Amino acid sequence: MRYYPVFLDLAGQPCIVIGDGTFATEKAAGLREAGALVRVISSRDYRPGGLHGARLVVDASEDLEVNRQTWEEAEKAGILINVVDRPAQCRFIAPAIVRRDPLLIAISTSGESPFLASALRARLERWLGSEWGPFTALVGRIRRELRERGVPIGEQTRVYRRLVSSDIRKLLRAGQSDKAVARAAILARPDVEYPGRTRTSCCTTP
Repeated sequence: MRYYPVFLDLAGQPCIVIGDGTFATEKAAGLREAGALVRVISSRDYRPGGLHGARLVVDASEDLEVNRQTWEEAEKAGILINVVDRPAQCRFIAPAIVRRDPLLIAISTSGESPFLASALRARLERWLGSEWGPFTALVGRIRRELRERGVPIGEQTRVYRRLVSSDIRKLLRAGQSDKAVARAAILARPDVEYPGRTRTSCCTTP
């Protein structure tokens, strides 16, 4: 495995995009959407030393000399850099993304074939409907609730399996969000006792 797969939390972090064209605009927009503090430097305005303070840099200048200079500066300063379409001058590469917020699926061919990564993304996008976004958020909310209540991990796992194999996604796809939430609440009830939980029974005589 040549690349270590990772998602970066860049919220509030200084990032630099170099370039003037469509690539630069797209890269800057994506970083801003992730909460990064983005500064765009025109290819003609970049000078060595211009990357100071950046946590991450994308060079979309398509200028070989600028590519060389930004790569050397970033390497010396220990800054993560991606020089667009120059794999040998990249400390990270951007994968193809299937986005169903908060669900994100990254696809990479380790730089071998961006076309293949895009083709796989298209297939996954057809398979993963829009309901996967709210479903992921719902499972996340239940996970937080179970953890707060001290439910053991084994029982949590059984709850997640019930949720995944249920008809909740079908309900969400049909726009029946209230029914989906109610169904999830039923399936999320732990079926074993755990510390701090008092068992109740419908058959107990008052």
